Amino acid sequence: MMPDILRQQFLLHARLAAFQRRIEKASKRVGDWCDKISRGYVAFSAGKDSTCILALVREQAPPTLPAVYFDAQCAFPEVEELLAQTPQLLKFPADEPFLATLQRCGLSGQGVEQETMRTTVYGPITRLIAEYGFDGVCYGLRAEESRARALHAYRRGAIFQYKRDGLWACQPIWDWTYMDVWAFIVSRNLPYCDTYDRLWDAPREDQRISYWAGETKRRWGRYAWLKKNYPTLWNQLAEAIPEVRAYV
Repeated sequence: MMPDILRQQFLLHARLAAFQRRIEKASKRVGDWCDKISRGYVAFSAGKDSTCILALVREQAPPTLPAVYFDAQCAFPEVEELLAQTPQLLKFPADEPFLATLQRCGLSGQGVEQETMRTTVYGPITRLIAEYGFDGVCYGLRAEESRARALHAYRRGAIFQYKRDGLWACQPIWDWTYMDVWAFIVSRNLPYCDTYDRLWDAPREDQRISYWAGETKRRWGRYAWLKKNYPTLWNQLAEAIPEVRAYV
């Protein structure tokens, strides 16, 4: 459960005029994006940012616009629970299960990060567009999360078109902060992934929902946290990739 003191902080933040202006700006971006597309989707990871995006988009978009989750068979149980409650959800398969990619490449293998991105993001996106004919995507990238994301956001802007496939992209909350995101969720009583309730004591930059296996941050407690909070998943990971035991 979210600590009450945090909930109160988020609710206070939601009362700020600056926060209300950010919502208005994000809503206008979504509206402008909707005017450019005929068949779009929301990239939905079940994380806090995509939770905000989905709510913003569904205030203006047709009710049939889907939320797309790329399924690499490596989701936390709470993610699966949230997905089951999400209307118009499309679970689209990754090119291969995430654990299979890690087994093939090794946790510390050369190019493992690029290969996992290929099998869980780039490859599935290409197949998704070809199969469904989407011409637009809305997603929750935020500049605050990393320097690379900040550069991408400043260079591209809130709405832009990919040259490779003509897809219109919208990143309506690229200039939102951590406080903005949670203030939006709490003030609108949006359901969020309960995995976050195991992360409130972690630094803000580590309060992120992704696959429960992966190569990033393995030296900084990722697997110790998994072993403590999800022992069944930890055992599954250690059986498939024994080298993870060296990091716990």
